[in-house]
Amino acid sequence: MSAIPTTTPTPEPDLTAAETAGAQAPRFSLRGRSIKTTVIVLAVVLVAELVARVLSSGLPNPDWNFPQTDRKVDQMEAMFAAGQTADVVLIGNSSVNSGFHTDDLEALSGLGTFYNAALDGSSMRLTEDWALNVVVPLVAPKVVVIGLTSRDLNDASSSNAEVFDNYLTSRGRARFLGEETSGQKTQSVLSSLSALVRISPFLREPASLVLQYNPAGPNTGEFVLPGEEYEPRAIDITRTRERALNDYSLGGIELESITDLVASLEEEGIIVIVVEMPYVAEDYLDLHPNGAADYDDYRAVVDTFTNAQGLAYIDLTDYPWTTAEFYDFLHVNSAGIDLLNRMLAEELVALQG
Repeated sequence: MSAIPTTTPTPEPDLTAAETAGAQAPRFSLRGRSIKTTVIVLAVVLVAELVARVLSSGLPNPDWNFPQTDRKVDQMEAMFAAGQTADVVLIGNSSVNSGFHTDDLEALSGLGTFYNAALDGSSMRLTEDWALNVVVPLVAPKVVVIGLTSRDLNDASSSNAEVFDNYLTSRGRARFLGEETSGQKTQSVLSSLSALVRISPFLREPASLVLQYNPAGPNTGEFVLPGEEYEPRAIDITRTRERALNDYSLGGIELESITDLVASLEEEGIIVIVVEMPYVAEDYLDLHPNGAADYDDYRAVVDTFTNAQGLAYIDLTDYPWTTAEFYDFLHVNSAGIDLLNRMLAEELVALQG
């Protein structure tokens, strides 16, 4: 029987000190590289935070996704805290926001305190939510004046949909209504600690950051008259035609929203008045897909609605408006503002009589 062969294990070679150090070198190298990477990352984050703090000083509060909304919420919350109310509240879009001055209306009408809660770009969907969930609870008006333009009731408006979505999904609205998600609550806490987190909404839309950053201080959404002469900007003409009045359609969600808004306000004992806002006919009507025919359809819808609801209706278009009172096709200049406030004050007083 043959012997089973055996193998003698080969002894491990002795490593010299130099070889041992060499074998361990990669481990030390990786550790060093990791520390270096961590330091670089921390440095980048620190620099980004410092830059964000600089930018934050020139950017508005992004809570409501629109500085004008943040400003008006701050104003109304201050009124609420002081126990102050508004006898008459104005709501609508930018033609209302820029066209009516509360001090003038108070002095001209003698009907008590006024508050202009209109928001630029607002549709009836936004106006309904804003008025019922924010404005009325904070300032408890006796009268609500709804200023209307044809763009407000366009169900197909892409700009109306975008502005409404930005408002509806804002952290400010969620917090105000007690509807914050856990993610929004976390972001609110982090925003109070980090400027980088606070301005993150602007970083997601760099164009918005560029447009709204002001080194002299944040743009709070205050209306500033851009000029006295009638000079509609090409960009406003394009936006109105392609994004506000596009695919003009009536009788859907926007009409439903103003119907629900009026019903809810009247249930609370609030008087509702509808005001038709003026425009420059030769330019504004042509921006509708079917020109004056679309506007005529809009006016027919408004007439039917106000008559069915038994609402007071003030038609401010019943005046020979010219370009001398406007700086663009929907917004009045200082001469137009003076005239508009006098007209509304007289009509409101007449309704009281």
